[in-house]
Amino acid sequence: SNDGPTLMLSPAATTQAVGKIFTVGVTMNTKADAVSAVELHLSYDPTAVQILKFTPGTTLPVVLVPETHANGAIAVTLAAKPPTPFKGAGIIGTWTVKILAAKQSSIQFTAQTSIAALGKATNALASQTGSTITGVAGNSVNSTPTPIKKTNFGNILKK
Repeated sequence: SNDGPTLMLSPAATTQAVGKIFTVGVTMNTKADAVSAVELHLSYDPTAVQILKFTPGTTLPVVLVPETHANGAIAVTLAAKPPTPFKGAGIIGTWTVKILAAKQSSIQFTAQTSIAALGKATNALASQTGSTITGVAGNSVNSTPTPIKKTNFGNILKK
């Protein structure tokens, strides 16, 4: 039914300068369900953004399966602290993202994403919403003097 849990990336849309590092939150609303675990699978354009790491939230603090990164695919499995499943709405974790190129792309949940809820034998996930990310070439990125050499990568990637 459509009353099941929902997953949403937040912000749903953002524009960031090339080289910028920011976070994208994963928000879950369990609706009427009590959720014991969530298996997150996301796809993205690895030429547009780099996903640096995942940080679990407090709602599902147990990392059952550590994050894996493949080319344009990421996955992590989170669980509630037994014996208490999570019910309500909250951020279950955040992805740290870096803009690599001045282009628009999206981070989307794939069909493998699933939610385990009490009393439901199958995937309880009712809906999911991804995030659209627009990278822009910002002069502000290059004109600000900074001792951190990492900003030079932005210039290299703009070949």
